[in-house]
Amino acid sequence: MKDMAQTKKLTMKKFIIPFLLLGRASAFAPSSSNSFPFNLDNPTAASIGLQTASSLSFFQRNCPETEPTIVQGVGEDGCAIESPSKVNSLPEPIQAGIVLGIFGAMVVATVPFSGFLSSMTTQYEWVQTWRYSWPLLGAIYAAAGVTHFTIQEEYENIYPTRGAWGFWYLPGSPAFHVKWTGAAEVLGGVGLLLGGAIDAFLPVYNNIPDIITEAGIASDSAACLLLLTATITPANIFMY
Repeated sequence: MKDMAQTKKLTMKKFIIPFLLLGRASAFAPSSSNSFPFNLDNPTAASIGLQTASSLSFFQRNCPETEPTIVQGVGEDGCAIESPSKVNSLPEPIQAGIVLGIFGAMVVATVPFSGFLSSMTTQYEWVQTWRYSWPLLGAIYAAAGVTHFTIQEEYENIYPTRGAWGFWYLPGSPAFHVKWTGAAEVLGGVGLLLGGAIDAFLPVYNNIPDIITEAGIASDSAACLLLLTATITPANIFMY
């Protein structure tokens, strides 16, 4: 009888110990001391211990709440951080002067260069070979327009926040402006690709399709892409 009792006690220990460990590892077990609060030689105490066993101490460590990470240039909080150019840390009148100065420099450089290129094109036939690059340039613009939809969030992050530079209050959400500029870039790129290919590779007696003006689809698309470039320049400035 004594051997049977001893065997029964050992068997009970064999099944009780795994349950005790599981009970201690549970995140829902009540908090208690780190030592086993019962005697394994006492089945009654062991059954009570199953109900009162607590989690192991290393499962009860208090995990601090993770603070949201602020990334420079991402979101309103990220855009409030000093930019690489440090322009956004300057007084708003100076910021506005820098942005308007960049636009002024673009106009000053574009107008005379366009006139110079037009003059060179009419005087020297070899200069006209640069038009063979229009299809490639159109493909690049079209591919860039597609990215407005594939990585839309990245473009929204560089869209100027409301009140940027002290004067940026353009209506519409960043998502809206990213989408319409992407669509315009795709259309302009495709027009430049097709029109440029017709102009460059088809016989000279073929007329370039006239969709907007008599200049042809290639020239019209190039003009639209120039205006679009000026339109998205604020985002390119804001990025830095």
